[in-house]
Amino acid sequence: MADLTFELGCEELPASAVERAADELCGHIKAALDESRIGYGDSQVLCTPRRLIVSITKIDDVQPDENVRQRGPSTKAAFDEAGEPTRALQGFCKGQGIDPADVETEGDYVWVSKVITGKPAIEVLASVLPESIGKVTFDKTMRWGSSRLRFARPIRWILASLDCSPVEFELEGVKAGLESRGHRFNSPEPFKACCLAELVQELRSREVEPDAAVRRDLIIKEANEVSGGKAILTDALIDENVHLTERPKALLGEFPEEYLVLPEPVLITAMAKHEKFFPVRGADGKLDNKFVSIWNGGEEAVVRRGNQWVLGARFNDAKFFYDEDLQVSMDDFLAKTEAMTFQESLGNVRKRSDRLAALTKIIAAQAGLKLENEAAYAGLYAKSDLSSGLVSELASLQGVIGGEYARREGATEASCQAIAQQYSLNTAPESTGDKLGVCLLCADQIDKLAGYLGLGLSPTGSSDPFGLRRASGLLLDAVGSFNCAPEGWSNAFDQALQLYADQGIEIDADKARELASDIFQQRVKASNTDKRHDIVEAALEGSDLAVRMDPKLMDFRLSVMDLLATNEPLLQAASRPLNIVDSAREKGEAFDQSLKDGAWDATEGNDLHWAAEEAYVGMQTALTDRSPEEFVVALQTLQAPIDKFFDAVMVMAEDSTVRCARIGLLSWVSRIILTPGDLRKIVIEG
Repeated sequence: MADLTFELGCEELPASAVERAADELCGHIKAALDESRIGYGDSQVLCTPRRLIVSITKIDDVQPDENVRQRGPSTKAAFDEAGEPTRALQGFCKGQGIDPADVETEGDYVWVSKVITGKPAIEVLASVLPESIGKVTFDKTMRWGSSRLRFARPIRWILASLDCSPVEFELEGVKAGLESRGHRFNSPEPFKACCLAELVQELRSREVEPDAAVRRDLIIKEANEVSGGKAILTDALIDENVHLTERPKALLGEFPEEYLVLPEPVLITAMAKHEKFFPVRGADGKLDNKFVSIWNGGEEAVVRRGNQWVLGARFNDAKFFYDEDLQVSMDDFLAKTEAMTFQESLGNVRKRSDRLAALTKIIAAQAGLKLENEAAYAGLYAKSDLSSGLVSELASLQGVIGGEYARREGATEASCQAIAQQYSLNTAPESTGDKLGVCLLCADQIDKLAGYLGLGLSPTGSSDPFGLRRASGLLLDAVGSFNCAPEGWSNAFDQALQLYADQGIEIDADKARELASDIFQQRVKASNTDKRHDIVEAALEGSDLAVRMDPKLMDFRLSVMDLLATNEPLLQAASRPLNIVDSAREKGEAFDQSLKDGAWDATEGNDLHWAAEEAYVGMQTALTDRSPEEFVVALQTLQAPIDKFFDAVMVMAEDSTVRCARIGLLSWVSRIILTPGDLRKIVIEG
């Protein structure tokens, strides 16, 4: 057995792609080894912006031999009338490398059995490794020089060692060997490494830390040291810096105190999002005029001076727009949105603001928030900051800036928080403003769905340019994270459609409901892939838009079908009235659903009628209580009366009046049975 050490060296990869690419590369190599029937032991992945390293231990030295049985031409085509091999058979045997005398005849064909000798692992890897590189995916790829391979960045070197022996292959002019590179600036010369331990040791001696976990610890340790423990170290920013550097070092910098007048979100965004710097808080808990940057090389003084200059320029631009915005009121910002188009046929952003004000108030009320004025304010001014200068400079602060400007004008804290939080769905809202923010976010999604679907602009295939699938997902998630729609979203959706109509904007409300029903059906299927397909289909059957937009009710139906799937006798009994009613409809039979005792001329009919009434009451109670177990218990009470009715009564009686009454009774019972969905779609296994 042998150990593989594989390093793919390239230009700096995007930080977001480094770890994922390394994991993908390892996965593709192991999958190829599996396909090649080569066993292996443990695997390890290391990565930096300039290298993806995969180590796999205990790789089998040789592929196992393979016994192959190959079908050849038919016996008629393989032998002539004298029983001699034809050209067809001779050609087949030549391709298989055997003598025609060694073929076997079985059925109507000739067959050949042979043993394919396994290849050495190093030969297999020579084709597996370059193929695996080509399978790694990125959001964006490029080609370089005369290369035909698409990769995120140009490949510069390849180290491939199997127990110190090079795995020889060439990829786009780069030959694999036993050489690697150190730090780009401080130690760029090539060096030799034969195994993972040697590679890691040599890299560390050349100012490269290949282990992302170690780099992470270094960043946290050094950032805390230079800032006195005051740096704001968020996981996302730490991880980004981990994959931007090969040997991270922390550096403390400063910016002019005059920029501290900017709102804190502006300062943090400029430092963290745009420059990848960690903000620093002072002893009073407020932001200080300091920051921590993570550098990868160069002269410390030069790097510090450059970072301070770049950040100062960013702050200077932000302060210019902030000062300009101070001269404008929220009403002025709102008025400017009249010049902004929401969608060509759906009016401008100013009209949309009126709809959001009304919708947010409706949703907040159904969520039990007694914040009518705050909800209306948050909805009305939610999009006003789109016309501000600061958002034009820092687009990622949409909503956040609106919340800051609303606070400046004395709006309630709940309204300010809602405006600021509207673009992010909190899974566990803590404050009143957070909860109102979820309601505002939901109003935003409902308005978008109603408008775009009313124009017939539904997602198609993998194309969803307006994010309508995501909108439906956010709405369903909002019910789970915060009970803002106890009865589902159907009522709010109808209200949104009406608001468009009240503004004189022409959309097709019926088409919008139809398309919304399809989208939410897809969401139900996508979020229940862990359930049996037939159970999901059974629960969806007969569900309307109101059901599909109510995740709690849909979960209830799914749970009922789950329980019914294990109760074959009840499924069979409940299917009997459903099937005969369907058959009667196909034949054009009349239905009398007056449900008068005695009309069906059978005591078993009376018993079924009374049992169904009691079952219906129990099922409705269970539905109100959202208790699928009690629902099935109530439905179970119909099993015996149904079976007795069918055992004793001929439904299709000669007397048309009796026949009509009996079919009417079963039609009524069927509607009760179909309350949670069509249980006939459940597959009875075995």
